[in-house]
Amino acid sequence: MASKMEHAVSYPFSVQRLWEVLTTEQYWHDLLEAINASHGVLESFHHVDDTVTVYLKQGVPADKLPSMVSAALSGDAHIPRHNTFTWAGDRITGEITATVAGTPAKVHGTVLTSNDPATTRYSATVEVPIPFVGGKIEKAIIEQLIALLDAEHENTMNWEATNR
Repeated sequence: MASKMEHAVSYPFSVQRLWEVLTTEQYWHDLLEAINASHGVLESFHHVDDTVTVYLKQGVPADKLPSMVSAALSGDAHIPRHNTFTWAGDRITGEITATVAGTPAKVHGTVLTSNDPATTRYSATVEVPIPFVGGKIEKAIIEQLIALLDAEHENTMNWEATNR
């Protein structure tokens, strides 16, 4: 059974300005450097018309993983992630998918940014189909995902303030 996650963050600037940030390749490089320097890599960045597609790899060092997760992995957690964002008039819609390499863990979510100032709402499903412990691992992933989204939010605000 999958677990659900809902999370929201607000920015002190407009949806249009957030779109300008998300469509800047350097932002993604700087974001990964700030929040995941030892494990983060921007695999590809494509901005065509009203769509931005970002492939990146992130990771969590083995010593930072919850014990039930580290027991299932041998070493660091490597997390391929795919983000697609679309400018839709006065809002940004998107999809985010992620996996944990070497495990059956999957994350699939949607993103909606609207209002002025901008508020981004994340809705995701986390699935780890492992009998008995899957639900506990899903909850641990959700906790880590929320911490990651909050770190990205903080760094996005900092990046925007220094790159006006």
